[in-house]
Amino acid sequence: MAIPVNDARNTFTKLLVEKYIEQPKPSRFLSSFFKENFVASKEVSIEVRRGTEKVAVDIMRHGEGNYNKITRSTEKVFVPPYYSDYITANDNRLYDVAIGTQHAPSFAQLISESALDVVSLRDKQLRAYELQAAQVLQTGIITLNSTTDIDFKRKAASMVDGGSGTYWTVDTVDPIVALKNGCEFLRKTGKFSGGVVNAIFGSSALEAMLNNPLFQAKADLRNVDLMMIKAETKNAEGGVPHGIVTAGSWKVIVWTYPEYYENASGTMIPYIDPTKVVMLPESTNFTMAFGLVPQLLEDNGVGQTGAFLMREFIDERKKAHEIFIESAGIAIPTAIDQIYTVKVTA
Repeated sequence: MAIPVNDARNTFTKLLVEKYIEQPKPSRFLSSFFKENFVASKEVSIEVRRGTEKVAVDIMRHGEGNYNKITRSTEKVFVPPYYSDYITANDNRLYDVAIGTQHAPSFAQLISESALDVVSLRDKQLRAYELQAAQVLQTGIITLNSTTDIDFKRKAASMVDGGSGTYWTVDTVDPIVALKNGCEFLRKTGKFSGGVVNAIFGSSALEAMLNNPLFQAKADLRNVDLMMIKAETKNAEGGVPHGIVTAGSWKVIVWTYPEYYENASGTMIPYIDPTKVVMLPESTNFTMAFGLVPQLLEDNGVGQTGAFLMREFIDERKKAHEIFIESAGIAIPTAIDQIYTVKVTA
């Protein structure tokens, strides 16, 4: 007995979701430094408290204690940018045959092809979040198309460009000094406690360091022990570890991220500026926060949370079976002073 078309559509949706979930995700090395957080509202909030390292002062016995004024956490509220992309499922050449006849091979092929189409939409949005992370780590400003850019107000001292006289292409400039300065900023200003720092090098930056005569004289780049790298960083796709450099009292793991995205004009752009180095603590305190996408609440009155929402819409007027992927997330540098960016080549 033939299955009604509506049931065939339900089966199509169920199998499509299962196939979609199985698909791998694109490289997310920069996003791996941001821990995902999901909230059941359209706005997301974080609490920021700048740490101190003040030392207690002793007093005479039976004297009054030293008064301490505690600065409360500063709550910041953001409305994440909203992404919505869709395909028309019945544009597929197999749709009418598979849905109308339930011909098993055609149905399986339709599910496979449709899942790849839907995954391509999700991957576009994942690249948008990877770009958000790249912008936060390099400028502290997320640039948006439909609303005002989001400026996290990074300190000027965390984004250094000393000019051509300080670039690593100058034979008398020691790259280790710049890396040490970055470690000191993360320690003193960012209150980072630890001995290992991740440094993500742009392509020109790595070449300049390797060709620098002062660096070569030290032969400082040593093999990196992958066991010492945090799992979330080591397992993230796209990051390439090149070795370890000693910078003062710190060990700096040298990474590159040779990945690109395609901008609106079709130009391939590297996520990391070739001329820059981004330095981060071994363990970061950043958040990739996801709020609710616009949706009609179900009978239980609770919106669907998560990084991505898949929904379908049957438009009788346009004779279209549309499948949407929607997301509303934002990369938040919760510990804003634990990022150091330095420009090292022209």
